[in-house]
Amino acid sequence: MSRYPRTVLGTVCLPWRDDGALDEPLFRRSIQTLVSAGLPDLYIFGTAGEGYAVTDGMFRRVAAIFAETMREAGGAAPMVGIVSQSLATMLERIDYCRTLGIDTFQISLPNWSVVTDSELRRVIAELCGGFPEAQFLHYNLMRSGRLVSPRLYGELAEAHPNLVATKYGGGDPFLISGLMRHAPQLRHFLTEQGYYIGAPLGECGLLTSISSSNPARAFEYLHAGANGDWPRFAALYRELCGVLHALLDSAGGSFVDGAYDKTILKLSEPDFPLKLLAPYETVGDAVFEAYRARLAAEFPGWLPAGAPHR
Repeated sequence: MSRYPRTVLGTVCLPWRDDGALDEPLFRRSIQTLVSAGLPDLYIFGTAGEGYAVTDGMFRRVAAIFAETMREAGGAAPMVGIVSQSLATMLERIDYCRTLGIDTFQISLPNWSVVTDSELRRVIAELCGGFPEAQFLHYNLMRSGRLVSPRLYGELAEAHPNLVATKYGGGDPFLISGLMRHAPQLRHFLTEQGYYIGAPLGECGLLTSISSSNPARAFEYLHAGANGDWPRFAALYRELCGVLHALLDSAGGSFVDGAYDKTILKLSEPDFPLKLLAPYETVGDAVFEAYRARLAAEFPGWLPAGAPHR
């Protein structure tokens, strides 16, 4: 049995005003909108949430608002991403979040120099062992310079009962099948393309990205894979492939993750600014309008519930 619920896991983006300050009312409202739309399992400070770019002061303020608003909105336990080159900073940030009553964390590996297997074991031991009352999801991504193998995950899971989940945004069939085989006690969250591979193999969760524009439909995709409704599963997957092409074609270039996620979020929060913290560039309003028009014309079911199909 997996250590973490099988659900749809979604991100929260940060709205920045022109002066670089956080738009706190809009941040709170966007959290409430996502929870009300049926996406209660949310996290901040992943790659889409600009966790790599915030100062310690920003981190503390955003984490406090997020924890408070999630409780007010009736969301699930708030999950906070911990991204830093410094293991000591990671420990300090977790310690602060614990004072806010936060006990679920998404961790990434320090990557100034790519960590070896023995160094990786040290990182996980310091984090999981230092906070045995908390639970940890590891974000497995090449931005850290390496991927954690399924067999190593199995070893880490045996050593640390509070390592409960992983997150993987790629689509390598061998890696995904290995996760199900060698570390079944962990809940493995896969993005829409990876979930199509993983769902027939084991009880993975859905890490929503392009599907976050319509949480009800994202859960339909999760349940179709979980329940073996393969015709519906395949039909939704075909739609999601089209949605992804619509987004990337509209953008017409390569941007950091948050640029795409803010474009998707803006579908349900029209006032949400696309601005990213410097030095990263974002897509412009013209890209957003092109994407929305493509969805309305070709995939209206993936617009937010109640949005006009124009």
